[in-house]
Amino acid sequence: MSKRIIAVAMDINKIPYVNNNEIIITPGEQKIWYTAHTQAIKIPAYVKIGDKLINAFIKKFLKKSTKQDVLQFNYFTRRAALYIQKNAYDAIIFENLDLKNKILPHFKNKNEYVVDSSIA
Repeated sequence: MSKRIIAVAMDINKIPYVNNNEIIITPGEQKIWYTAHTQAIKIPAYVKIGDKLINAFIKKFLKKSTKQDVLQFNYFTRRAALYIQKNAYDAIIFENLDLKNKILPHFKNKNEYVVDSSIA
């Protein structure tokens, strides 16, 4: 029996090559040519609008030009954690440490869901 592996990425291009056995969770409709197993988490319009308002406020009043989609990131990580809890996987691959640190606290027993966690 093959290991069930899931990858979690905000940007699908930052995930290393995976074969057809793995599933990749991404926000929006990102596809990658070598796998058909991409689970898209649709970000609602109200979350995107909220991020635009926050970024406009930061740019105008705090004079910072860095764009941060905090609401979209939080929404995505909550939905990804729920998806992983509902489906059993042997290993999880995270795009970066921020995703790992945001998703793993959603689990009461992290080792039950994550046998082997790595960062892409």
